Amino acid sequence: MKSDEIIEKIRNKLKESDPARRTVVNTFQFNFTDVDGQLIKSVALDIYEGNTASADGRVTISDEDFYLVGTKQKTFDEIIKSERAQIDGDTEAISKIMEKFRINTQN
Repeated sequence: MKSDEIIEKIRNKLKESDPARRTVVNTFQFNFTDVDGQLIKSVALDIYEGNTASADGRVTISDEDFYLVGTKQKTFDEIIKSERAQIDGDTEAISKIMEKFRINTQN
């Protein structure tokens, strides 16, 4: 999956961060789809693969679109406005976490 690089970056940032200083403490589940909308992977944002029943928010987004957001080629808001992602739950917390973990693949 193209998004694996971004997921790994998020995992590393979470490992390095002091849990007491985190500004986002919600649990999120991301459901990644292929270009045809078929589920290819689910990730809970303590970043373990799989589903979680206790997610504060759920995002269903294509692997390609998540990659574009993570590499700053698109914003999460652009993807939402074009109806290429589905959000359930705490949308403010989801937007906050997406902004925190953008990466630039040129680094």
